This record gives sequence, structure tokens and C-alpha cells, in this order.
Amino acid sequence: MRLNGSQRRPFYVHIATLFICLFTLLGALLIAQHFQQSRAQGMAHEYHNFQQYREQLALALTLNERPARTTLKLLRAGQLMQAGDLAARLAFLPQLVEVLASQHGYGAIYVGYGNGDFFLVRTLTESVKAQLDSTPPGSSLLVQSLSGGQGKYLYYDARQRLLHQQPMPDYQFDPRARLWYQQALRSKGIASTAPYLFFTTKEPGMTLAIASPDGQAVIGIDASVDRLSRLIGKMRQEGTQLVLFDRHATLLATDPAQLPSYERLRVLPKISALSDPVFTLLQRRLSAEPDLLKGRHELTLNGENGGEWQVNLSSLGEGSPFYLGLIISSERLFASATREAWHNLGSTLLALLLLLPVIWLVARRTATPLLALTREAERIQHFDFSNGEAPHSAIQEIDDLSRTMSGMRLTLGNFMNMGRALGAEHNFDALLERVLGETIAAAGAEGGALYLVEEGQLQPALAFWHGHPLPTIEGERLLRPVLHGERLSVALEEGCWQRHLSGWGAYPGKGRLVAEPLRNHSQEVTGCLLILLPPCSPDELAARISLIEALAGTSASAIENQRLLAEQKRLLESFIELIAGAIDAKSPYTGGHCQRVPELTRLLAEAAAAEREGPFAGFNPSEQEWEAIHIASWLHDCGKVTTPEFVVDKATKLETLYDRIHEIRTRFEVLKRDAHIATLSEQLSEQQRSLARTAVAPVWAELDAEFSFVAECNQGEEWMAPERLEQLQQIATRSWLRTLDDRLGLGAEERKRHGDLAAPLPCREYLLADRPEHKIPRPDNDRLEADNSWGFKVKVPACLYDRGELYNLSIGRGTLSEEERYKINEHIIQTIKMLERLPFPRHLQQVPEIAGGHHEKMDGSGYPRGLSRAQMSVPARIMAIADIFEALTASDRPYKSGKSLSQSLAIMSQMANVGHIDPELFALFLRSRIWLQYGQRFLSEAQCDEVNLAAFRPPQGEEPASPSRPAPAIRSGRASRRQILS
Repeated sequence: MRLNGSQRRPFYVHIATLFICLFTLLGALLIAQHFQQSRAQGMAHEYHNFQQYREQLALALTLNERPARTTLKLLRAGQLMQAGDLAARLAFLPQLVEVLASQHGYGAIYVGYGNGDFFLVRTLTESVKAQLDSTPPGSSLLVQSLSGGQGKYLYYDARQRLLHQQPMPDYQFDPRARLWYQQALRSKGIASTAPYLFFTTKEPGMTLAIASPDGQAVIGIDASVDRLSRLIGKMRQEGTQLVLFDRHATLLATDPAQLPSYERLRVLPKISALSDPVFTLLQRRLSAEPDLLKGRHELTLNGENGGEWQVNLSSLGEGSPFYLGLIISSERLFASATREAWHNLGSTLLALLLLLPVIWLVARRTATPLLALTREAERIQHFDFSNGEAPHSAIQEIDDLSRTMSGMRLTLGNFMNMGRALGAEHNFDALLERVLGETIAAAGAEGGALYLVEEGQLQPALAFWHGHPLPTIEGERLLRPVLHGERLSVALEEGCWQRHLSGWGAYPGKGRLVAEPLRNHSQEVTGCLLILLPPCSPDELAARISLIEALAGTSASAIENQRLLAEQKRLLESFIELIAGAIDAKSPYTGGHCQRVPELTRLLAEAAAAEREGPFAGFNPSEQEWEAIHIASWLHDCGKVTTPEFVVDKATKLETLYDRIHEIRTRFEVLKRDAHIATLSEQLSEQQRSLARTAVAPVWAELDAEFSFVAECNQGEEWMAPERLEQLQQIATRSWLRTLDDRLGLGAEERKRHGDLAAPLPCREYLLADRPEHKIPRPDNDRLEADNSWGFKVKVPACLYDRGELYNLSIGRGTLSEEERYKINEHIIQTIKMLERLPFPRHLQQVPEIAGGHHEKMDGSGYPRGLSRAQMSVPARIMAIADIFEALTASDRPYKSGKSLSQSLAIMSQMANVGHIDPELFALFLRSRIWLQYGQRFLSEAQCDEVNLAAFRPPQGEEPASPSRPAPAIRSGRASRRQILS
């Protein structure tokens, strides 16, 4: 999904953001790691403390038990356990007092006997005194005795002097029922009870007892753990809790400040009895997870009020029934780590703020090549392949991308430039040079050759080696597989070079020879590109071959297009020349007119293009315009294919194409006259016949003279002056007797013109007449409206032809009537119509205008469009001069002989003066001596007479004649306007 503009950010922003995020993440990770390390260090420190606490407490407990165990063993070896009464037992009082005095943690030493007697010595501490009802002043020791069922308390001072003896009749105590007694009997050594609350002192402790060898007595020592609580109180640090307990979570020792009051308790409380709620949580956890007492464990306790504690649990020693718990508040434990984390966070943020400009600058510098690459890609997107500086970067991938983009731009640019160049190149040889040169340059090759398929074989066209063309090209035998469409790629070895390419020069060293076939759109091989590549890596070789293949495809298309275009041009030129030849061949009298006019046009156009100053300094036709001039000059009279030959070749005024039945009918009339005359002559005598011949001789002489006059008028060589027209009219009044029907043997069209009513025979007819059947009407499709789409401005005669005898003999100049002159001039109309119907390409769009304008005049009086000089192109004006000069000098016309050079130039000079042809072009025609070049090639020696050019130049300051002034009569022979422009 494409993001909209508001969701897109510049790359350097992403880089800066990435750096900031990475720096922040790294800082966070480092802070978190440091925090965890600090926590771990705190935990390790506390664990170390815990280990010290555990060791100290284990040592204290051991030191508390060890003297007692030693004492018990010593007492067991003595006689105390065999003493049978109180007196005997008191004998051991000093020894027992010394034991109690040596260990302040011992509350009492006592012996239980198998008979139920009990003997106990206790140090009177303040807590013990508080439990007793009353004690004598100065009392330090208490002896509790049960002997023979009588109980007694004996109080002694510090010097073991008896202060008071108090009977205790209610003293009911059976040591044999006590747990310590029973455990000692079952144990093989010293038995230790579970901690419990001493009955007398209300202190927590435990009893160590050992049975006598004979099992008749058990001696025990009450070892208080109060000392452990005081030790814990000394070791405890602020924020920590130490608690000693057994496997049932029974409280044994803790900080004295935390201990509950044992006054009203009969058993030791659980650790949950401590004031801190964390102990309740610990007891619950121990109850739920008894395995926590196996080995060492660390756990976290979370209170309901959000408090958190870290707990270390471990037994005091292997096999010890007592467990130590170190409880520390997480807040206190991790306070240092938290402070350092906040300090590190502040330092990180400060460093980030200080590094922000650096990050931003680095991001911008990092993104600058990418921005340049983006602009480079946009240039490529907009087909701008001009050279630009490739951005460089210290980042390898960006630098590689830059070099790749630059290479892609150059490759695409070369490819596009080559495509445009090949498309714009119209010269086939230049195209081949460009194809080969561009391919060699694009592929980075040392040289190459281009071959074209001719008659099924590869023929060398051209070759370049190290930038220079080669005069001789070899290698056809090597390239035979290419004819089958196979690419050839072989290592360039010295042997291969000597066999196939020795004509190229000395062996250049190792390389690669690649031959890529050229295929047309039908996938036929039309040629081959032979490229010689320098040594390169396999990847680079593959890339170059791919490029050569792509260029070969483009080159093949360009070559094929040029070939097709050249073939089409040759076909068009041949077709044009075929039409022109057919027009000339249509009448033997027009000779090579359509072939000579293009030559004259070319000569005059080249002369105009060679001018560097004057009116034709800007006339510089392009190759396409030269082509248009060439085609137009060849097709300038293509409309003549529609002009009847009898009109084009009309040599006399009465010559026409008609039904010869009229001549045969006239001969029959003559035969009838001859038969009638012969019959009449037979009726006359010889004298009468002689008189008749004498009488008819003047008439015959007059008729002979009149026929000679009519024959002379028919030739059209003289101008029909008014007196000649009057004489012709008088001759026409003669009549003759027709006895035959003039409609017999006629075609349907001609009979239709004669009408339905026939004259009664015999009838008289005039010798020369303009009869209705002489007029041939013009079809509707042969008429031109005044607003016709071609812009023709010509007067169209009402009749297609008028064959009236008197009408034709009365023609003022030449042999053509008005209808026939229009039919002759109509060829240019048909030329324009025919050419405008042809779909000429853009560069040939001027062909109809050039070809159809050679009968226009500079003064606007020409035809068919009545164009003026300003409305005509230079090629059209050139064509007019070429057409007139060729017509004047042509010697193959039946109606005239060819003019000499001087006569033709004289006539054309008059036409230039009166505004019929371009005077500037005519002046160029004269001074460039094109007329002489043409005469030497196409005219007879008699026509190439001496020419005085000065006679054809207007005097200095003389302007050409006004367009409105009529041209003087051209009386030289019969060179009428029709003969000049045909």
C-alpha cells in the first residue's frame, strides 16, 4: 500500500530516528544491564552477608552446644548419675555451678533417674526470678530436687552458701515422661530436642541429654538460644531481617527487638508471630512449598501493600534441623542500583542531547548520497540521461548502488541515444557506421565488424579496430553458425586470430570474441555483429553479452527499417519513373519531357542552394526537401495520362479523332459526281468538251487557290488576321449537293447529336460549316464549380469539344481550340488531384504544391489556381522555368521544331520581363549556365548556338513589366502558349 505524503519522511529523519532509537535502546539496555548487575551484586553481597550470618550463627550454635556436649560426656563419666539421694547429688553442686558459670547460655543442668528422682541446678537470672513467687535476697542459684517423692527448692548465693530451703510438696515432675529423657534413652549418644519454650524461664531453647551407661539415669542441659537472638541483633543491618527457625517454621531466634513476649506462651510461636508482615508471607510460602527448606533458595515475596522482599533461605549446616532466613526489602536492597540507574539514565539523556546534532549531521551526510541517487533516479524516470557526478559514500552498499545507478544511467542513456540516433539516421551507410560504433563504445570493446546477409551469405559491410576503420574485413568462415541464428562466443586465441582475423593486424592478446546475429521481425538472420571484448570476469562478460544482445535487437530493427525504407523509396522512384515514362511513351512526340524536366529542375535548384548571398541565400533544402523536389519534378505532368493523344498530338486545326465513314461517304459523293460528269461529257462533242474545260478552268483555279488558303489556315503557322477570317468566311459560303444520308453508319452517340429529323435528299450543304453535331457536350462530372475544394481558378468551356470546321479553321494562333486548350491545360488539374489523393509522408507533403505549380505565373495570371510569386515556393518557381525551357528546346514535337538556346532564352527573357516567370531565378539560370550544361547533354549541335547573355538582362534600373501589361505576341514559328507549357 502506497503511503500518502503525511506518512512519508526523509531518509535522514529515519536514519536520525534510528540512531536515536538505537542509542536510546543501547543506553536502556546498558542501564538495564547495569541495574541488573547492581541488583545481582546487591543480591550477591547480601548472599555473602547471609553466608557470614549463617556461618556465625552455626558457629555460635556449635559453640553453644559443644561445651554442653563435653560437659555431658564428663558428667556421664562421673558418679552424679549414680547418686541415690539429695546429699550425694549436692556433692556435685560446685562442679555443676562451674559449668553453668562457664556458659551463660546454659539455663540449667539436671539429672533424671530411673526411679523418678530429679535433680536440677539453675542460675537465677532476673527473668527466672520473675517467674518464681519469691526468692531470698542474694540468691544466685536454685536447686530443684525431687527425691523419694519429696520436692524441695534450695537457694544459694554466689558463693554456693545455702540461703533458703523450701519444701515443695506440690512439686509433681516425672522426668521419665519428658521427651529429652526418652530421646536420650533411645539415642546412643547425646540427644538434642527440638526447640521449645522452657517452662520455668519462658525462654526458647533446647535440651541436650545423654543417658548413663546403664540406662538408669539421664543428664541434661538446657541450652538457651537467647544468645543467638542477641547475636542476630548485633549482625542485623538496617532494612534486613534475620530469623532462625525449624522445619515447622517455629521461631527460634531473631532480633530481640522483634521477639514477641513469651510470658503467656506455653510453646514457641511460629515466625508469623513476628510483627513484620513479611514473616507471615514467608510462613505461608514455606507451608505451600516445603521443598524450599531443601538446600539454598532465593525467593521474592510480594506484600499486599505493594512491598517486595528478597529472601535467602538455607539450613545452618548440613544435617542441621535449624534454618536461617535473611529477609531484605527490595527497595533497600536495590536502592543503590536504582540510584545508579537513574544517574545513568540522566547521563544517557544528557549524552543523547549532546549527540543529537552529531547524529543529525551524520544522518544528513549519510542520506546525502541517497538524495542524490533519488534525483538521479528521477532524472532517469524523466529520460534525462545527461552526464552527472555520481555521489560517493563511505557506506559500501550506497557506494555500490551509486556506481550501479551511474552505470545504469549511462547504459540506458547510450541505449536511448543509440535508439534515437539510429531512428534519426536516414543514410544507410552512416547508419551501419553508427550501429557498429555505438555497439563497440557501449560494450567497451576493442573493435568489431558488421556483416549483412546477401544471397544467403554473410558479406562484410564495415569494421572498426581501435577506433579506426579497416580497409579489409575477414572472418566470414568463423561466423557460419551465426547464419543459423546461433550466438558465437569463443575465447580469442592466437591461432583463431591468425586463421580468421589476421587481416586486422597483429594479435592483440587474449580476449573474447562475441558474434550476435541480427534478426528482422520475422526472426530471419539479416546480419551479424562481431564484437571483440577485452579480458573480463564471467559476470561482466555476461552483462556485456546481454547488452550486445539488446543493442543487436535495436540495431537489427533500425537496419531492417532503413532497408525497407530504401526499398520502398526505390520502388516509389521506379514507379514514378514508370509513370513518367508511360506518359512520354503515350505520345512519340513528347519524347523524354518528363525525364528531362527533373534534370533541369535539379540543376537550377542546386544552383539556387549554392547561392550565399542575394535572394536565394536562405534557400538550403534539407534531404527530405530534395526528395520532395525530385518526386515533384518527375510527377509534374502525371495528369497527362488523362489527356487524349489526339489533342496532345494535334498537328493541324482540323485534325481530330473521328469516324472515317464521313470520308468514305464523301468519296461516294465524288464517284457519283464523276459518273454524272462522264455521262454528260458523252453527250457533248469534242469541241463542246474543249469549250467546257476552258469555261471551268477559272473556277478550278479559284477553287485550287481557296483550298491552298484553307490548307494554310489548317497548319496554324500564321496568325489569323481579320482579313484572313473574312476570306475564310467567303470560302465557307460555297455549297455542294449531298445525295447520301449523313447519318448512315454512325455510332449511337454521334447519331444522337444529328437529331431525329433528317434533311430530304438531295440537299445542299456549305463547303465549311459549324454544324450542331460538331459540338460534344461536357459531362457534369467534368465541370468545376467556382468554390471547388482545390482552389482552381480556370474558365471551363461549355463543350467538351467543338469540331466545327469553320470554328477550328478560325483559330487565331496555333492549332488548338479553346476546348482543346483547356483539355491540354487540364493535365495540371488532374496532376494536382491525383497527387493530393496520394498519402505522402510528412516530409513529402509539398509534392502536390511543387508539381502542380509549374503553370502558375508570377503575376497571378497562371493556372490552375492563379497563384502569385509570393504564394509559390522556390521549388515550384524553379519547376516552371525548367518546364518552359524544356518545352522550348524540345525537338520531338509534331507541331513545332526545337528552338535554339538563344531563341529559347530570348522568349524566356520576355516572359520574365512581363511577370510570367521569376526574374531572379531566371537571372540565376542565366549566370549559372545551366542552359549550356543542359544543351550539351540533350540538344543537337544546331540548337547550341552562340548566346549573348547581355541581351537577356534588363537595363540597370529598369523594372520588370507590369503584370497588367499584355505579353507581346510570340511570332517565332508556331510556339504558342500551349507549345511552350506542354
